[in-house]
Amino acid sequence: MYYFHLFFFLFCIISCSKKQIDQYNIFRYNEANSITSLDPIFSNTQSNIWATNQIFNTLVELDQNLIVKPSIAKKWIQSSDGLKYTFIIHDNIYYHKSHCFGNDSTRKLVASDFIYSISRLYDKDIVSPGGWVLDYIDLENTYAINDTMIEIRLKQPFPGILGLLSMNYFSFTPYEAVEYYGDSFSKNPIGTGPFKFKYWKQNEKLILSKNLNYFEYEDNNRLPYLDGVAISFITQKESVFMNLILGNFDFVSGLDSSFKDEFLNQNGELVSEYKNQFYLSKTPYLNTEYLGINISKAKIESSLLADKNYRKALNYSFDRALMVKYLRNDIVTAANSGIVPDILSTCYNVDGYFYSPDSVEKYLSRIPDFTKSITLNTTQDYLDVCEFIQHSASKFGINIDIEISSPAIHRELFSSSMCDFFRASWIGDYPDPENFLSLFYSKNKSPFGPNYTHFNNVIYDSLYLQSFNQQNNMMRCDLFKKMESILIDEATLIPLYYDHVVRLVSKNISGMSINSMNTLSLKKVKKNHF
Repeated sequence: MYYFHLFFFLFCIISCSKKQIDQYNIFRYNEANSITSLDPIFSNTQSNIWATNQIFNTLVELDQNLIVKPSIAKKWIQSSDGLKYTFIIHDNIYYHKSHCFGNDSTRKLVASDFIYSISRLYDKDIVSPGGWVLDYIDLENTYAINDTMIEIRLKQPFPGILGLLSMNYFSFTPYEAVEYYGDSFSKNPIGTGPFKFKYWKQNEKLILSKNLNYFEYEDNNRLPYLDGVAISFITQKESVFMNLILGNFDFVSGLDSSFKDEFLNQNGELVSEYKNQFYLSKTPYLNTEYLGINISKAKIESSLLADKNYRKALNYSFDRALMVKYLRNDIVTAANSGIVPDILSTCYNVDGYFYSPDSVEKYLSRIPDFTKSITLNTTQDYLDVCEFIQHSASKFGINIDIEISSPAIHRELFSSSMCDFFRASWIGDYPDPENFLSLFYSKNKSPFGPNYTHFNNVIYDSLYLQSFNQQNNMMRCDLFKKMESILIDEATLIPLYYDHVVRLVSKNISGMSINSMNTLSLKKVKKNHF
């Protein structure tokens, strides 16, 4: 904390020498990870998603409770067999003004824009990372009926389709803008969202201004309330939090481990020192942190991880509740169930792993020699968690070596099956258990899919496929429970904790919603000047 306060003192001296007057109703936040594109078909990172979410709209959106709500679509009709969805869209939505539309400077959004927009996802010349979202859609039979009606047909029933359609990949984009700007459309986006693009100097500043013709209202007031959004790109963690304290940012999402103790007590509550300046906003996050085990790789390497008894002993060897209390200030939930976060698995229960010395001894007793070391691959940000597990497991004679890599190299290691034991996480693409369970479907093996453990189980695959054709929610939940039970029994992963969205928000900000997808929606935000 000495370094923190010294940095704060010096920062204040420099900042106070400048006259800082907030003359505009601008929402300001920092993006430590660079924004690579403002084209929604490249919205595969949180930084890109947050920015494009202000500029574009989709047919539907998720509210604070992850309930699907209308956006561009006023309403929709689902066929009884779950294979056809008909959307009726608003007829009063206009694109942001741009030279690409000629003298008229804008035009009305129409249903055919949706067909054009999704066609870009499967364009081989573009290579969008979101092309996979079309796997569920029967593209040949998806079309615009007229200017205000869209019919989407599915290849097979998929109960999570509405949540999927809320993803930024399905944003409406006008063909005129894409043709006019060409390859530079990603730096000159034209959408229908509450804010429009104004200025961007990469890795320095991105400015969005108010869309004066935005179609949504709240209590007869046209949204948005803000005049604009200013995004900075400071990478130094100390500087980010100093700017927050000095009032130069309106919120910060996530608390870095090096600063969380400055703002939160051991119970995950905001310390009294900052209660007059900020409020803490948090909710369960669709993100599961886990240790993955590539059993196939372990067998090739003759690793102890190839033995199910050893994998189970590992799962029982540390106290998750203790870990999250002292290493994450109790702002996450111990993962004593399966891969699916608690907030999504409300319709079923599975008995996962917990700290049990007796169970560790039982499973280790079945292994002739369990003292050979295994290597756990991780990054610096999760070293504390990995060392906690290492220390706890060592009490039972389990030897774990830790190898630290940069985030990019670490991801390459486990996605290309170059290691058999690794720290990983999965953030839900849409709010459905199937999205998490897809991590272990055999046909999704990396590098072509998210099955980084290369788990392969015939029964699991069969249950996974059955879940798509099951319209009864309770029976679908039963299938999910069976799948999670298989994963727990095979112990191909070690669930660590279910994350939470944690935000420090300035007291002069109101109307800022939060949900378990960590969506950043600023259209209803107000900035009060006290």
